Amino acid sequence: MPAQHHAVAYYNGKVYTLDDASQVAEAFIVSAEGTFLAVGTTEDILAAAKANGNVTFNLKGRFVMPGIHDAHVHLLSAGISYLSGVSLPGDTTVDNLGQRLEDGQCTCAYQHAFQDWVVGNTFTIPNFDRSSLDQRFPDTPVIIQGGAGHSAFLNTAGLLKAGYQVDNEPDVKGAKFSRRPDGSLTGELGELAMNKAMLSKGNPNLAHAKRAIKAALRCLHQAGVTSCQEAATNSVILDALRELDLEENALKMDIAAHSVYAPEFLANERQSSLKELIDRAPGLATKHVQTNFVKILLDGVPLPPLFSSAGLDSEGNIEQHKILVDDVVEAVKRFDERGLTIKIHATGHGSTRLALDAIKTARTGNQHDQAQGIIKHEIAHCNGIHPNDLDLFTKHNVTAELSPAMFFYHPLSRASNGAMNWDFASLLEARVHPITIGSDWGSRGDPCLLPKVHHVVRRVGEWAVKNSSSHNATESTSLGANLVLELLTKNGAAAVGLGDVSGSIEIGKRANFIMLDRDVVGGDADFENAKVLKTWFEGELVWDAEDGLLT
Repeated sequence: MPAQHHAVAYYNGKVYTLDDASQVAEAFIVSAEGTFLAVGTTEDILAAAKANGNVTFNLKGRFVMPGIHDAHVHLLSAGISYLSGVSLPGDTTVDNLGQRLEDGQCTCAYQHAFQDWVVGNTFTIPNFDRSSLDQRFPDTPVIIQGGAGHSAFLNTAGLLKAGYQVDNEPDVKGAKFSRRPDGSLTGELGELAMNKAMLSKGNPNLAHAKRAIKAALRCLHQAGVTSCQEAATNSVILDALRELDLEENALKMDIAAHSVYAPEFLANERQSSLKELIDRAPGLATKHVQTNFVKILLDGVPLPPLFSSAGLDSEGNIEQHKILVDDVVEAVKRFDERGLTIKIHATGHGSTRLALDAIKTARTGNQHDQAQGIIKHEIAHCNGIHPNDLDLFTKHNVTAELSPAMFFYHPLSRASNGAMNWDFASLLEARVHPITIGSDWGSRGDPCLLPKVHHVVRRVGEWAVKNSSSHNATESTSLGANLVLELLTKNGAAAVGLGDVSGSIEIGKRANFIMLDRDVVGGDADFENAKVLKTWFEGELVWDAEDGLLT
């Protein structure tokens, strides 16, 4: 057993390592540099600690596991929603909208984060018309983001500031303009219709972006997340992440930063600038920030009132009028040639098929360095996969990223007639690997994935038992819990190329681990009520629920 002074020995726990060689241990030692030095029994670890003069930490029989990987987050927008955005309650209507927005401004810690815009967020506002905002905000531009980031509600001042022709704005492909009977804009915009508005609003300055990202990271630590994929990286986000890591040593998170290719509304940044970002991003990596990732938003969402995901028509053709990026095939081929991993947002049968076709084209036309292996591109969301396309994930080496987790078992999903179907069992049956899970967190709310995967445990457990020699209900629960923990940890690390340094509690890997208030594998797999008690990142305690400590 290696000897090292200044290490910390953790003992007397139920340590679920996710290491294939030794699934459950009792104790481990973490080096001063933040890596696992040893994993084993309490007796062996305490003996080593005594010999080395190490500090010891009693886990008190608690359940300990690797830190969670969230495969889909929006750090800046989530942080902004806490610091300087107005979060409108679900019962907001056109009658109370103006008052609620005005009252909500008083609760914001930072005003004017977006120049002179007032910014809010909600899910939807039924029967919205800009007149509901104009009385209280006649001269101040207002934008309220909704529809899971795919729609926005503006007052007249906001529309004019952004450059819309309020009375005669032309329709364009992929844009959804809500109009009054006379054809003028109501102020409700969807998908590509938002480009002008989001570009006009822009992004906060670097100092405020760093404040917002740190606020988001605190929430993720509380959720047990130690690594994530920033799914809509723009220039200010990447600059903020680099400064937090290199200059302030304040980035206690492994982050795969996906630079946006298109559309512009996703990044609040012009296409020309986004192209420059993708060109320079690979050279801007730090210890905790990977930058060889690109994001393409291919279609919308299967949510009311937009229903903008691209499906297949009655003849099996892709609904091209809902495709938001026309050059996706050429873009994927170009980025694949450069060795960049692409995350493609696709939420319908048609868009998912188009994404798979684009990856197939890249695989066919590009010559890869076999020593490095084929790049694992990924499709985000995976709620709309045609059964005939399941095997293409394995055939073309594609990661299936399933999100938003909050909709896995939700009334909207169950009433969607199959449009929102996260079929974990079928993906496992097709031997898709890796499969990852994301929250798609980008506004106020709890990003914790554990309660959101509670029903997934049952579903994948039933699949696992069906495909094994056992038909024991208890074993089904245990198998399901183990598979889900792999999706939340090891698979996430593998998807972003960190499998050798993260994702499990093994000697030599980064000491990213969490403590829960219950055993979610050996017990009744109660993910729904599980609480994260503590989170460590590279051996540093960054969240402690028992002491109320947030760093």
